[in-house]
Amino acid sequence: MSGFDDYYELRIYRGTPGRMADLHHRFGFEARPLFDKHGATRPLGYWEGHAGPFAPAYVYLHRWDSLDQRFEAFGNFYADPDWNAQRIASNAGEHMIDRADIIFLRPSPAWDKHRPEGEPEPVGGLHELCFLPLNTQDAAEGQRVFGEIDLPFLASRGAEILGVFQVWFGWTTPQLVYFLAWHSFDARDAAMSAYQRDPDIGHQRMHERQTYGGPLHFAGDTMLLKPAHYGTPVSGLAGPAVKTG
Repeated sequence: MSGFDDYYELRIYRGTPGRMADLHHRFGFEARPLFDKHGATRPLGYWEGHAGPFAPAYVYLHRWDSLDQRFEAFGNFYADPDWNAQRIASNAGEHMIDRADIIFLRPSPAWDKHRPEGEPEPVGGLHELCFLPLNTQDAAEGQRVFGEIDLPFLASRGAEILGVFQVWFGWTTPQLVYFLAWHSFDARDAAMSAYQRDPDIGHQRMHERQTYGGPLHFAGDTMLLKPAHYGTPVSGLAGPAVKTG
């Protein structure tokens, strides 16, 4: 099942020009002991966004058992004098972040059939963060179709499905947010070209237009990501990110 009791928090930081290396150091190394100190969960992945409407960006993802856990942990984290001292020192007179987007997510039923079995392994390669607006006439059906038709097609062309979520708050709803991994940009490019030309996918979209007056989901923003070597996600986002180099 999709683990409806889980909460996920996606953070997208749009960095001040020239400060990406500093963001990696702050969140990959300085902040992690303080996360542990205050009971914040270890992020499931750290990424650098290098292509897309939000790039350049620094991205990470938390999983929480409850919102109470989240607000208590981050409340204590932000109040910690050590964090404020670190932040002021590493800012060096200039903020690192121009904009921070914080999006709360819940697992989508579309993820249920795509969770991997076996021991989780680090997933490298090219990662992709996608935002998929849903048709408000039947968002539940949009999630079902995406999970049963669109995702299997992408998986058959080489995509590894890391996670699929529905926006809970902090971003436009109804909308899916999902992470994919590819062996390379060429593999992704070939898969997306096949997806756009596939007759079965085309027939499904035609059926949706006839039934709902438009597709069940619409083209949204996509960001290409490079997983951080100190925080590479594991298959199915089944545990904290791991060091791979």
